[in-house]
Amino acid sequence: MECPWEDYLLERKTEGDLKDLLKTMVAFANSVRPGHTAVILIGEADEGTVKGVTNPDNIQKKVRLTAEGIYPPIVWRSEVYGEGSTQCVRVEIEYSGETPHFGGAAWVRQGSDTVKATDNIFQKLIELRSDKVRELTKWLGRKVTVRFDDSTLPFDDRGVRITKAAFADRWQFGQGATLISVNSFWITLQKENGPNMSEPITKVVLSFDDPNERLLLIVDRY
Repeated sequence: MECPWEDYLLERKTEGDLKDLLKTMVAFANSVRPGHTAVILIGEADEGTVKGVTNPDNIQKKVRLTAEGIYPPIVWRSEVYGEGSTQCVRVEIEYSGETPHFGGAAWVRQGSDTVKATDNIFQKLIELRSDKVRELTKWLGRKVTVRFDDSTLPFDDRGVRITKAAFADRWQFGQGATLISVNSFWITLQKENGPNMSEPITKVVLSFDDPNERLLLIVDRY
């Protein structure tokens, strides 16, 4: 799997070369490693020559406004450096733990209005990239079939596999349930005439219950 992190995260920009500042800040926020810092030096040429900027305060304001347009918010700071009348702006960007970042908000429809996605909705949009979450989401509010993976049941002292009845507190073989919630970590189902039950999504294998024409969830207890 290709790693999204990059080691070389230093870019120099002159004052007249800020048209792609948003793209650069988003790219750095998505590429910096945890514990590392990406740096943009505004007022320096590519070869390292210090040119300076006309108004450091205006540059910092531009950086702030650019950062405010990135979603989810990134972790950044800026400072003015230099000597005498030759001053530059240093922008540092750190790993946020909220990647991927985008150069603008995510927009969704709410009734007849277009609104900015809340953090919860944004997270749902990201989770839907998972094939498993996407397929499970299609069955929200619908009846599914749940059973244990018999091959994961342990053996007793005689070397005989323990009966499924020992796990009837969770799911009996081929039990029906309604899928009521799903995210990238767990699913929650409402048992027929019973309480809600949650299972780690990593323990759930998706198949299909052909006789009942509905999704089949095979749960691995171990």
